[in-house]
Amino acid sequence: MKTMKPLLVLSLALLLSLPGSLLAAETAGRITLLTGRATAADMDGNIRGLAKNGNVYAGEVINTGPNSYLNVKFTDGGRILLRPNTRFQIEAYKTTPAVVDPAERANARSGRSGQAVESEEESNAVFRLLKGGFRAITGLIGRENKDRYKVRTPVATIGIRGTDFEVRLCAGDCVDVTPPPADGLYAGVFDGGIVTVNGAGSVDTDAGQYSFTPNASSPGQRLPRRPRVLAQDPMPDPENCGE
Repeated sequence: MKTMKPLLVLSLALLLSLPGSLLAAETAGRITLLTGRATAADMDGNIRGLAKNGNVYAGEVINTGPNSYLNVKFTDGGRILLRPNTRFQIEAYKTTPAVVDPAERANARSGRSGQAVESEEESNAVFRLLKGGFRAITGLIGRENKDRYKVRTPVATIGIRGTDFEVRLCAGDCVDVTPPPADGLYAGVFDGGIVTVNGAGSVDTDAGQYSFTPNASSPGQRLPRRPRVLAQDPMPDPENCGE
């Protein structure tokens, strides 16, 4: 008991020092790989450094630095590997026991909210890509209810059909590619399919296909081959990045 008491006091002190917005947030996933540097900002603007095996939470905006890659395993078993210089928000994320991956169940219980979602219909995963790019493998949320999984971007919204896919958003910042690519949203599918939708229309992209949406007022178009902006620095399989 004498050795446990200081640990309990320390744990309580650390808990009380956390920003209020994170105390109420649901654990979204665990970082399985981080090369370089990355930070997360909560909804109150509090910024914290990230590290391997640390958690990320619903509502946070994740930023990766130059030459930095970050892989998250979400509590439903899905994975997202972020490119360098990416700004990515976990806009909304909720799970129920039915969609929590068994391997991540203990991690989900260690979240700061301690609140369970009451109905499976409330399980959802909504992300927002503000800058950069990623490769994603959808988990149980996307497989059980595909309409509950979305990725929003300034150009279009991406819906899925049980998928392994990659995207990259260029806005004058894809300077690592020569010649510089046209600005817009590039997407490719390894397995399954996605649909990219904006006010001008939609484009379906299936396994082995690629698409490009130039802006929010123009429809997407299918590309004949993998664009250089995705092929020059190919993203590995997120399931093979980290544990």
